[in-house]
Amino acid sequence: MHFVGQPELRGWIANGDDLAPITRGIGRNLVDANWLEDEVGLPFHLAFTIRSLATEDVQVAPHTLDSIPFFSLCKGLFLPLSGMAPEKVASLFGFQAPAAPDTAGREALLQQFLTKDVGLSLVQKLSCILGDPFRGGPATMKRDSLIRLLLSLELKTQRQLLDRLTIVGDVAVLFAESRPALHADPPLTAAEVLETLRCMAKRGVSRSTRFDILRSLVQRCGKLEAYFLARLVLKKAGFGFDYEGPLLARALGERFGAPPDLVAHATALTDAFHVADVLAKDGPKGLLAIQLQPLVAVRPALASGTTEEIKQFPVWVERKYDGVRFMLHKSTDAHGSTLCGAYTRNRRDWLELVPGLDASIRALPARNCIIDGELYGTTLDPEGGARPASVYELYALLQGERRAMNVRFAAFDLVYLNGKDLTSLPLSERRKWLQQLLGPMANAPLPVPLVLAEGQLAQTKDDVSRLYQHFRSQGYEGIITKRLDTPYLLAQRDPTWLKRKPEITLDLVLLGAVFAVTEKKKAGMFGSYVIGARTADGGFADVGDVAGVDVQRDAQIQSEILREGLITGQRIERKSSSGVRPGMDLRPHIVGTVRFEGIVKDNVTGELKLRDPKLVHLRSDKTARDADTVKAIEELWIRQRMG
Repeated sequence: MHFVGQPELRGWIANGDDLAPITRGIGRNLVDANWLEDEVGLPFHLAFTIRSLATEDVQVAPHTLDSIPFFSLCKGLFLPLSGMAPEKVASLFGFQAPAAPDTAGREALLQQFLTKDVGLSLVQKLSCILGDPFRGGPATMKRDSLIRLLLSLELKTQRQLLDRLTIVGDVAVLFAESRPALHADPPLTAAEVLETLRCMAKRGVSRSTRFDILRSLVQRCGKLEAYFLARLVLKKAGFGFDYEGPLLARALGERFGAPPDLVAHATALTDAFHVADVLAKDGPKGLLAIQLQPLVAVRPALASGTTEEIKQFPVWVERKYDGVRFMLHKSTDAHGSTLCGAYTRNRRDWLELVPGLDASIRALPARNCIIDGELYGTTLDPEGGARPASVYELYALLQGERRAMNVRFAAFDLVYLNGKDLTSLPLSERRKWLQQLLGPMANAPLPVPLVLAEGQLAQTKDDVSRLYQHFRSQGYEGIITKRLDTPYLLAQRDPTWLKRKPEITLDLVLLGAVFAVTEKKKAGMFGSYVIGARTADGGFADVGDVAGVDVQRDAQIQSEILREGLITGQRIERKSSSGVRPGMDLRPHIVGTVRFEGIVKDNVTGELKLRDPKLVHLRSDKTARDADTVKAIEELWIRQRMG
C-alpha cells in the first residue's frame, strides 16, 4: 500500500499532466481542501474549481486554467470598456489611465480581444465582453452578501462599511479599498477567475462554500482585480453590449466567416454564448438551425430616436402607451396541449403576475404565435373621469396593490405565426397578419382584452403633429412612428422607430444626491438627485428623482454642494428597479430647470410625481425661495387631466 503524501501532491501540481489524483480516488475523497491550502499551497478556490471541472469530464491539466493574468484583463479590457474617467482611475487605483475610447475605439478593442490568443476560449471571452461569468444564469450573490464577506476580511464594523458605501455608492469600490496593493503576486489568471465563478454558480454549491470561494479569490486580488471581481459577481460589469447586436455580430462574423445579419438574428433568438458554441462546432451553416420559436424568450425591437429625425414619408404613427412591454407566446403541440408565456424586455416571464392573461392568449385563433405589444391600464380618478393609468400605477397593481383598473393588451406587431418567422417581412405585411389574427376576437369577452394598437398613416410632419396632439388629448404618453417597409429587428434599436413625448419645464430644488451605480463614460459621482417643489408652509415636497446628469454638470453641482456646505449629514435611501440606492440629504439651495413629460398622481397616497424628469440647466440666478410650488404642479396636473 502506498500513502500519498505532500511531496507527491506538490509534484502533481507542479509537473503533472493530469490532476485527477487530487479529484478522484478509491472510496471517499480523502484530500481536504483546507489541508491542500494550508500544507500544499493550493488555494481553496482552485481546489474547488479543479474538482468541479473533473465532474464535467474535462481533462484537468495544469494548462486548463492558464491564460493572461486577471489583472491584465481588468486593465486592458474591463477598464477601457467601463468608461471610467481617468481622474477616478487615479483616485481609486493609483495609476494614470487614458481617456475611455469612443464607439469606434470600443469596437476595435472588442475585435482585437476576440482575435488575439490570450488563453481564453471564445465563450470565456464573451463572458468578459458581456460582464456575465454565469453565462446567462442569475447572479449568485447580492450586495448585502458582499458586505458580509468584507466584514470577514477587514477589521471594520457593518456600520462603518455602510457609512462608507453611502459615500462611494458602489460596493465594488469598497472591495478595491480593502486591498493593500494594486495587484497581487502570484497573479490570478483570467481563466482561473472566470471558471471559478462559473463553477461556483452550479446547483448544489452551498452558500457557505460560495463565501469561502470568494474569500479565497479576494485575498489574492489587488485593488483593480477586486473592483472588477465584485462587479462580475453582482453581474454589474456589463459594458452596454446587451443591445449592441450588430457590433457583436460583426465581430463574431469576422471571426468565423459568417454573414453578420445571420449572426445577429441567431444571437437575438438565443444568446451570444450559444451562437459562439454553434459557430465553433458547426460553422456558419450551424446557425441555420437556430430558428425563432414560441416559448423561447427574445428581446424586442426598441425605438432609437425622436420624430425630429424622420427623413422619409409616409410613416405609420402609432399611439404610445405608458405600460409594460410584453412579448406574448402561444405554443400548441401535436396533441393539442397549449402553453403560454408573457416575456418582458429582459426575457422574464410575467404571465403569472397578470391574472387572466393566460386565458386570453389561449383564445388566440392560432396554434403558435408571438405577439409584441404593451400591457396598459385605464383607471378612474377620485374626482371622476376615466384616464390611462401610469406605468407606476400598473406596476403597483401587478405587485398586489388593490386598485380600480381595467387592464388591456395593445398588440402592435406579429413576429411569428403558425410555424413561420415573420421578422423579415415589412411592417405593412406583419400588421395585416396581426389584424387578421385579432379581428375575430374584437368582441370576445376575454379576461384581459387583446386589442390592436391604434394608429394612422402620416404623409407629412403636420400629420405627425396632428396625430400626436390627438393621442395626447386622450391622455396617452405620445406617439411612435415606424416605416412600413422595414423588417422587425429583434434585440436591436431600430433607427426607423422614432418617438415623441411631451416636454414641460419647472424650476425645482435639489433635496438629495443619490450615488451612481454605473460606470458609463458620461456618468458623474451622483446617478440622480431628489427634486422638490415649495409648499405653502415654506417647506419642500419631494416630487421625484432627476437622472441622466452628465459629468460636467455633476462636477458643477458637487462644487456647489461643498462650497455652500449643503450636506446635512443625514443618509437617504431611494427605491429603484434594481433595489434601494444610498444617498445624502441636502440643504435646499441649488435650483435647476427640470424638463419632464407629465405628472403622475398616486390614487392611494395622492402624491404628485414628475414623469421622466431631466435636468436642463442650473439656475444660479434663483434661490430656493424662487423655486416653483407644489400648487403649480397641481395646476399642471389638472390641466393635463382636463386636456
